[in-house]
Amino acid sequence: MNEFIEKIKLVEKRAPDKITNKLNRVGGKLRTAAKANTPMLKSKGKTIVKSYKLYPVEKVGDSYQKGIANTAPHFHLVENGHRKVTPSGNEVGFVEGQFFFEKTVKEMEQPIAAELEKWLDKLYEELK
Repeated sequence: MNEFIEKIKLVEKRAPDKITNKLNRVGGKLRTAAKANTPMLKSKGKTIVKSYKLYPVEKVGDSYQKGIANTAPHFHLVENGHRKVTPSGNEVGFVEGQFFFEKTVKEMEQPIAAELEKWLDKLYEELK
């Protein structure tokens, strides 16, 4: 772990823009995978598939993070599930969540981590 942190610090000193560029590309891959796994559901003209948003890369403490979110107003209902309620307010059931985004993140976690580690090792050797 210490070796990994040392590599990141060296890359950060000599080429901080490369970190940002790589995280932007990896974030794009995650967004593409999420779109591919998301059902085409519409609510008031807004689809969940087209509503994924990537946030800028941020440095938090000693690490970097790239945020992704879905801005569709009904995303959380489809992802996590919701109660079924009649117009009079009686609860008549529950719609289970589809968890498509959560599944995508779990699918992509290993490949992205491996890609970043390989990239970091290569870049570290170049900058040494």
